[in-house]
Amino acid sequence: MKIPIVRLQVVKENEIDYGGEMLNIPLKAVQLVKKIIGESDREYIVVCCVNSAMKPTNIEIVGIGTSNTCLFGIPEIFKTAMLTNANGIIVFHTHPSGEAVPSKLDELQTKRLLKIGRLLGIEVKDHIIIGEGDKYFSFLENELLAA
Repeated sequence: MKIPIVRLQVVKENEIDYGGEMLNIPLKAVQLVKKIIGESDREYIVVCCVNSAMKPTNIEIVGIGTSNTCLFGIPEIFKTAMLTNANGIIVFHTHPSGEAVPSKLDELQTKRLLKIGRLLGIEVKDHIIIGEGDKYFSFLENELLAA
């Protein structure tokens, strides 16, 4: 009986220009992610990995769902961050309804992400809900990042 020897790697699919700015202001982060997902009729889950200076190191679309839900697992949220030695992550999800108001489930998921991020040593810098046009909701700006 044999056991496979494996190697994990991240594959760069594409790249976008972001101007070299820090993503320490949620609006800047929203503008960056909207370059990738635009306005969509389906829910997206996106993770942006950042270094200690809050500059993005990579972005992954973790999931694309339906008009009102997108299933994801905690491992998918942190996988790329772990593989790329990210200092932190910003988690985004869209509300195709256009409203950027967090649901109770959004609040519970954010608390779970914060706890697991602490265990892994990967800080969740923000969780941002993207609505229609310029609408967004930042858990950081609204002081809701305490687990």
